[in-house]
Amino acid sequence: MPGPPDRDESDTDAAARHWFALRQGRTISAEERRALADWLAASPDHRAAWARVERDWQSLEHFRGGLSSELIRARRPRPWYCNSSHFKGALAALMLAALPMLYHGWTGNTQTWHTGMGERRHLVLADGSRLSLDTATRTTITESWFRRLIQLQEGEIYLEAASDRRPLVVMAAGAQIRDVGTRFSVRDTAGKLTVQVAEGAVEITHRDHSLLLRGGEAATGHPGDGEWRLTALQGEIANWRQGVLVFDRHALQDVLQELARYHAVQFDLTPPDLAGKQVSGRFQFDELDTTLRIIADTLNLRVERPAPGRFRLAPASAHSRAPLQSCC
Repeated sequence: MPGPPDRDESDTDAAARHWFALRQGRTISAEERRALADWLAASPDHRAAWARVERDWQSLEHFRGGLSSELIRARRPRPWYCNSSHFKGALAALMLAALPMLYHGWTGNTQTWHTGMGERRHLVLADGSRLSLDTATRTTITESWFRRLIQLQEGEIYLEAASDRRPLVVMAAGAQIRDVGTRFSVRDTAGKLTVQVAEGAVEITHRDHSLLLRGGEAATGHPGDGEWRLTALQGEIANWRQGVLVFDRHALQDVLQELARYHAVQFDLTPPDLAGKQVSGRFQFDELDTTLRIIADTLNLRVERPAPGRFRLAPASAHSRAPLQSCC
């Protein structure tokens, strides 16, 4: 076995170290012994280099470290992962297997939920949060490694947010509602956004303005003007979760609009100035006829049905209050 080339002194020293490590690391073959002898006999410089290596091996610690690494390489076979083709192939296979998980973790898992007219839905999210959807509501929920996002397209939601390191944000009508550990509702109907906080706090950000709402407070705004009207809550929020609607001195027109969200009906007021009459009470929203009878009795009105799916409310006659009159 021929020895390494010896073009200059540094190459000669390297060759000497190579031969020395090879002989110290294992029993060399007869062919290797002859090659070493031939290399030593070829030049006085080779023998001088060999002597320096032997001297250095005994006296200089930093040469010992270098030679020890040579011994390890001489004694042990190369591990499988030093084979670049095997290692690169295994790494590529691992990356291909991990890519779907990394992609979904980064972008998040998205689900869309909706309810029809008069329908409610109650969900438990992956983080333990409880989400309720009111009638005619559409929302998209995205949960990733970094955030929890609920996008409300229309309708109303009620949320009991679970504690989590990731921020929870509701997007509605161009506004961002960030949870600060709370129970709250968000409603986007008829171009009006309403946020009510039962417990904790939320931060509303719209354009360049921010507003902090605490428990017992509500805010109503129109996405176009960026102005918010703050009010104090009266009682529990999102009573529709129990199938009831609660009104406290609400205008009759607003009450009828709310009823129309749960039923495919239209209401007419004759004369129109009846719209300002106030209504208070607790009503089952799936009992439309009963609710209208109670309102008519309270406000001294009569209720007529001029056509299917259409109701007309008008002042009752001086002698009677016909609660529900069918069309011909």
